[in-house]
Amino acid sequence: MSGNGPRPNGGEILDPDASTIQRARALAQHNWSVILGAVIALLLFRWLMIDGLGMVADMVDVRIGGYEGLPSLILIYGIIVIGFNLLLGYVGLLSFGHAAFFGTAAYVAGIFSAEVSGSPLLMVVAGTVAAIVLAWPIGFLSIRRTGVYFAVLTLTFGQMLYFYALGPGAWLTNGDNGYSDIQTGDLLGSIRLDAPVPGLEFLLGHWQYVFVSIFMLLAIIVANRIVQSPYGLIFTALGENEHRVSFVGLNVFRYKLMAFIISAAFAGVGGSLFLIHESYIHPTTGLYWITSGDFVIMSVLGGTGSLVGPVFGALVFEYISNVISGVSLPVIGAIGSLWRLALGAAFVVIVWFLPQGIYGALKSLIGRVGRLIERQLNQTAGGDD
Repeated sequence: MSGNGPRPNGGEILDPDASTIQRARALAQHNWSVILGAVIALLLFRWLMIDGLGMVADMVDVRIGGYEGLPSLILIYGIIVIGFNLLLGYVGLLSFGHAAFFGTAAYVAGIFSAEVSGSPLLMVVAGTVAAIVLAWPIGFLSIRRTGVYFAVLTLTFGQMLYFYALGPGAWLTNGDNGYSDIQTGDLLGSIRLDAPVPGLEFLLGHWQYVFVSIFMLLAIIVANRIVQSPYGLIFTALGENEHRVSFVGLNVFRYKLMAFIISAAFAGVGGSLFLIHESYIHPTTGLYWITSGDFVIMSVLGGTGSLVGPVFGALVFEYISNVISGVSLPVIGAIGSLWRLALGAAFVVIVWFLPQGIYGALKSLIGRVGRLIERQLNQTAGGDD
C-alpha cells in the first residue's frame, strides 16, 4: 500500500517529507495515540477535579473543588453524549428521546440486580441490551421521518415511557417514589466498588471510578473505531447529504437505523452505570424529556462532530449543576436552583463566541499555536541557510 492516504486502522502514513506539525497531527489521529491520550486523561482527571481544583479553592477561598463522586458522574454522562454525538454530530439526526434508553437501562439494571444478580458487569450488560432492544422499534418508526418530525417522534416515545413508569408501570418502577431496591454486589465477586484503590487512592480514589473509567475508555475506542472506519465515513456522508448517499446505491435507512441503535447502546451503558453510581432512579431523572434536552446541551457545549468534544460539554454541565450551584456569591447569595440560569448564560456565551464548542475552540487554538511554531521554525531554518 503506497501513498499518504489513511491506513485501515485509522492512522495515517507519516510522510518523511511532511512538516513536523503535519507529522504531529497525523500521529495524534492514530488509534493508539487516541487510546494513550484517553488513558492519561482518565488517570489524571479525578485528581484534577478534586485535589487540583481543591488547591485552587484554598487560594481563592471559594469552594470550587469537586467531590468524590463527581468525576465518575461526568464520565458516565460523557459516555452517553459520545454515543449521542454519533447520531447528532455525524449523521445529523436530533433525538429528543434518548432519555428513554438511558432511563430504561437504569431501571432494567436495577431490577436485574434485585431479581437476578448484583454483579455490576452483568447489570451493565442487562441495561445495555434492554436499550438496544428498545431502540430497534423506536428507530424503525422514527427514522422514516427527518428534521423536526424525527425529533418530535423520539420525544413522543420517550414521554410515553415516562408516563408509563409513573402510572401503569408503577408496579415495576415504584412510580413517583423512584426505584431504590438496588442490590449492587462486588466487582468480579471480590472487589467492592466503594473501596479505595490500594496504593493509588490519591489518584484514582475508589474502585467505582476505575470501573466507570474502563467503560469510558471502551466508549472512546469503539467510537473512534466507528468514526475512522468506512462505516463512519458513511455516517458523515449522511449528515452532509443523504440524497447523494442514496444515489450511489447505499441503503440510507439501514445506516441511519444502525446509527440510532449504536447511539442508544451508549445511552444504555451510561444509564446502567448511573444506576450503579446513584443506587436510585426516578422517572423524572431517567425518562423525562428534559434529560434528553440535557444530552443535547452537553453535546452542543462541547462541540458536535468531534469524537470527545461532547465530553467537555458534560464536564461543564455537571460541574455547574453540582459545584457552581453550591457557590455563594456576595450579592445574590447561594446560587442553588439558579444553576440553570448560570448554565444558560454559559451556553449563550459559548454558542455565540465559540460556535464549534469548547473542544472546537481548543482544537483551533492548538492549531494556531502549531502554525506559529512551524512558521518560526521555517524562518529559523531559512536564516541558518
